[in-house]
Amino acid sequence: MSTRSDATTRDAGATAAVSAPAAEQQAPAFQNPYEGHRALSRGEQELLGEYARLAATVHRVAALSVQLSNSTHHANTLRELRAIERKMGLVLTLFKASVWAIVMQQTDMEEAEMDEQMGAPFEPLMETSEEGWDESQLRASGRGEEA
Repeated sequence: MSTRSDATTRDAGATAAVSAPAAEQQAPAFQNPYEGHRALSRGEQELLGEYARLAATVHRVAALSVQLSNSTHHANTLRELRAIERKMGLVLTLFKASVWAIVMQQTDMEEAEMDEQMGAPFEPLMETSEEGWDESQLRASGRGEEA
């Protein structure tokens, strides 16, 4: 039996040696460091394992971002993207202002239509102070008689 298990072990070792370069190219399989911990329940082990996997992913992303930020080509691209981002902010602000103007214009038109339908009995208020009024306007308002 020992010869058979030795042969199986050699075959498994050869297979592992052949497949090792392929496994290195792929993302390494995550091993939960909390699996089988005596002080933790199964749910706690899984939860802590997910946090460990997330932390490993964040570390990989941080390492890649450091590599990318050190490249002059990527630094130039980032600088250009920042300029485009500023311009897009201005465009968005102008767009919002235009939409607001259209909404207000439509509201004013709807109010004017409602006033016409109701037969508006009053004239719009003038924004002139009493000092700028002549005597006919003061008499019409009822203030000229007091003077």
